[in-house]
Amino acid sequence: MAHDFPKITGFGDAYRFALEAEQACADLAAAAGVLAPTQEWQDKLEEVSCTHDDRVQKLLGRRPAGDKASAPAGTLAGELYLGTLDAEPATQWTAAIEQLAQAEEDAARYHEEFALQCADPLELDARLFGKTAQQDRAVAAELRKMLG
Repeated sequence: MAHDFPKITGFGDAYRFALEAEQACADLAAAAGVLAPTQEWQDKLEEVSCTHDDRVQKLLGRRPAGDKASAPAGTLAGELYLGTLDAEPATQWTAAIEQLAQAEEDAARYHEEFALQCADPLELDARLFGKTAQQDRAVAAELRKMLG
C-alpha cells in the first residue's frame, strides 16, 4: 500500500499531500476491516474507508491548477505527519485499530496546519479542511472507544 506523499514546495504539493493522507486512511481502514472480529467492526471500518474515499473524490474535483498550484505553502513540512500514514498496515487486530486511529489524528493535524498555512490560496476550502480535521479526530476517538 505505497503512497506517493510529495515533498511540499508549493500549494499544489500541499494539496496532493492532503489527498494522499485521505487515501492512506481509507486504505488502513480497509486493511483493518479484513481483520475485524465482528460485523459491527466490519461495518464501522467500511464506513470509515468509504468516507475517506468520498472525500478524496470531492477534493480531486477542487485540485488547484496554474498559478494557484504554485502558490507558496508556508512552512508546511510533510515529514512531520508521516510515520503512520506511510506505514504498511498492521497485521494484528488491536495494532491495526491503533494504527488507523493514529493515522486519523496525523491526517487531522495535517489538515489543520494546511488550512492555517494556506488560507489565502485555499480561500473557501479552509473551512472544508477544518471540518475534515474535526471528522478525522472524531473517528480516532470513536475507534479507540470501541476498542475499549
